[in-house]
Amino acid sequence: MNALKSFLQPLGVNTSSIQDTLKLVVIGGTVETARRASVSAWNGFVDCALCSSTFNQGDVTFDWIMHWLSKQPAWGRSREFEITTRAVSRNGLSQATTGDVEEDEVEEEDDDVGRRKRKVAFLPSVDTTHTIYYRGHVLRITRTKGYQDYGHYSSLKISVVARSNDILKKLVLEAKREYEKDTEHRVHIFMADTTYPCWRWNGARQKRPMSSIVLEPSVKDMVLMDCRDFLRSEDWSAIIYSIRFFSGIPFRRGYLLHGVPGSGKTSLIHALAGELNLDIYVVSLSSKGMSDNTLSTLMGCVPARCILLLEDLDAAFTRSVTRDSSSTGAPTAPTKAASEVTDGSTLSLSGLLNSLDGVAAAEGRLLFATTNHIERLDPALSRPGRMDVWVNFTNATRWQAEGIFRNFFPSKPKVPEEPEISDSAQYSGEDKNSTGRKEETVPAPKPKASSHVVPLLEETEIAELAKRFADAIPEGEMSVASLQGYLLKNKTRPRECVDEAVAWVQQERGTREKLKKEKEE
Repeated sequence: MNALKSFLQPLGVNTSSIQDTLKLVVIGGTVETARRASVSAWNGFVDCALCSSTFNQGDVTFDWIMHWLSKQPAWGRSREFEITTRAVSRNGLSQATTGDVEEDEVEEEDDDVGRRKRKVAFLPSVDTTHTIYYRGHVLRITRTKGYQDYGHYSSLKISVVARSNDILKKLVLEAKREYEKDTEHRVHIFMADTTYPCWRWNGARQKRPMSSIVLEPSVKDMVLMDCRDFLRSEDWSAIIYSIRFFSGIPFRRGYLLHGVPGSGKTSLIHALAGELNLDIYVVSLSSKGMSDNTLSTLMGCVPARCILLLEDLDAAFTRSVTRDSSSTGAPTAPTKAASEVTDGSTLSLSGLLNSLDGVAAAEGRLLFATTNHIERLDPALSRPGRMDVWVNFTNATRWQAEGIFRNFFPSKPKVPEEPEISDSAQYSGEDKNSTGRKEETVPAPKPKASSHVVPLLEETEIAELAKRFADAIPEGEMSVASLQGYLLKNKTRPRECVDEAVAWVQQERGTREKLKKEKEE
């Protein structure tokens, strides 16, 4: 420094300013070096001690975590939140966050059927980090929202300082158990996504009891017993596969439900899924982007114990749907109307057959296919091995009409008879009042009468009305869906519903004749 000062003094340069500049350079370099060292140390600490996991909305695990977080008090006490009146949950599962506000019951004189109470929900804000304590660890949770080709989506990122990821595994398993406990009476639905060939969770539907399916008892019991026998034979299949002679036997089961529209084919599948505790994987073969490769990829991702549903199998192809001598298997030139209906589906019959029982076909699943025109299906598609059980659905019989009527109008529950009180007991009870006066009781306010309350009738009257209703319905002429629509329209008028059944049948016949004439013209 002295040498520099002696060199610059003859030149008339101010050495003090240069010294200050050099000091600032040294200090700045030291600070920058310390910053980089601290950042490097922090990154090393994060890599060694911080565990993070991400949950995307397209997967069911996202709903596990959101359902678990909705029950945590710290999640509801967030200081930054969104206020919304829309349903926080998806597809019917209630996820009331702690801290939600709901206004009290208020009687209103007007009968506004379209007005309902709205619950104000508090949801932690997006792109904000929230802190939750879980089993002695601090969880840092960040909820983000983005955009994809199919619309909005959200994701959760959970970070925790721990030596291993065991705490996150315990969190996921606990959230899974709580979610499954709350959705015990629901059926999970998965839809095929052809844009990114994968299965996307579409929600959880309420289980439908088998008693609500009005079919011939022999048919319903046969399908249910066959499904149970197949699922219980998993150990048997493992033994058979170990024998070289039987190693080629496929462990799959196919059911073809065919018949008139609105006869209850899809309803039976829904009830079977709830009875057997299985998920439903739905494939729309005529959807946009469906091709042989896409379907093969989807079939390879189907889990073992589930129901795979192919709806409207007869209207699935844009190529030839038969394999007779005149069919070459080459793509046909679709008309303009056909291309608008299929909307880009290039699935072929050979591609479907290879996906059902090819090398990449899933094992251990129940395949259900529905069709309204079985005569349009190729024999190779409906042969045993692909469709093992056929169930024919016809229009409603009188027996079915009677059963549907009983499901819509429940009977009055039987009240146990109270024991008779003797005169002496009544007299002694009156003497206990020392003042000799009866206690005055204030009558409770009567609830507001609703115009949509189903009247409860006696069992004998319900049986008589159901018999009369069945006699008014022609055998095998009306569909099950039309009967349900008529009963739903008259859900509060059981007696009038029976009296007007004959006129309704005549009206339906006239409507069908009119539509038939218009179609012919």
